[in-house]
Amino acid sequence: MRRLFLALAAFVALAAPAFAAPETLTVKAGKADRELILYAPAGAKGPAPLVMVFHGGGGGDDWMAGKSRALTRTLNDAGYAVAFMDGSSRRNSEKLRTWNAVHCCAYAQKAKINDAAYADAAIEALDKRIGIDRSRIFLMGHSNGAMLSYRLAGAMKEAPRAIAPVSGAIFADQPDVPDRTSIFMYHAQDDDVLSFNGNPDDKAERWRTAPHLAFPKAEAKLADLKSCGPATPVPAPAGLATTTRACAGGSVLVATAAETGGHEWPARPQADFSIEQALLAFFDSQR
Repeated sequence: MRRLFLALAAFVALAAPAFAAPETLTVKAGKADRELILYAPAGAKGPAPLVMVFHGGGGGDDWMAGKSRALTRTLNDAGYAVAFMDGSSRRNSEKLRTWNAVHCCAYAQKAKINDAAYADAAIEALDKRIGIDRSRIFLMGHSNGAMLSYRLAGAMKEAPRAIAPVSGAIFADQPDVPDRTSIFMYHAQDDDVLSFNGNPDDKAERWRTAPHLAFPKAEAKLADLKSCGPATPVPAPAGLATTTRACAGGSVLVATAAETGGHEWPARPQADFSIEQALLAFFDSQR
């Protein structure tokens, strides 16, 4: 029996894809040294598509990597390189890091940190380190990181192929999103940190300098900025409502509203839905 158990364990170990070993890189963004954590796909042949992951406010690259092991494995197994990006904090501590999404959040916003320069420097460093497919660069963010992804899309030297903001928000002065950049946006109706309906909240509003748009209004504004066609409902699991629009430049705008799930990452609504598989399918569609 013990031999059978050991044989089965060895088979499972061989059959399961190896989890990528992380590597911490330091890049120069202006005068600042910024780090990121890279998970490169095993056995990649040729330049790899890249997903840059931006944590929520108060997190960090290592924290987000720890919360996103299923996402990393899913993307690595499909040949994607995954880079967990690191926000800024007042004393450069590992905690309470934020991003400058113009109207949020905390230190990064007040200090006007240039996160676009950081993203640009990271792409150059990652390309030298492993070789990346510059035509397939994706931004994925949660909360404050999702807010940043909306802003970064038009501020980077190379426009990303797509962005995937989860439980984030845009503001009334949202800048244009490049024609080539598709959008996957997700929000839960019971989110008590960033209200789905854009309702003001004293606790949350103290971190922002302007009110955010309700999710439906944000989707409509993005559709207008990107010259999209009408929204078409697509089949979705129970508890989810998804629409898609065809937009200028061959891009798409996909919006998913969940009935439940709150503000958590990874998003786990009470439905037959995997945010990791949804993101992979969306990224794979952008070729």
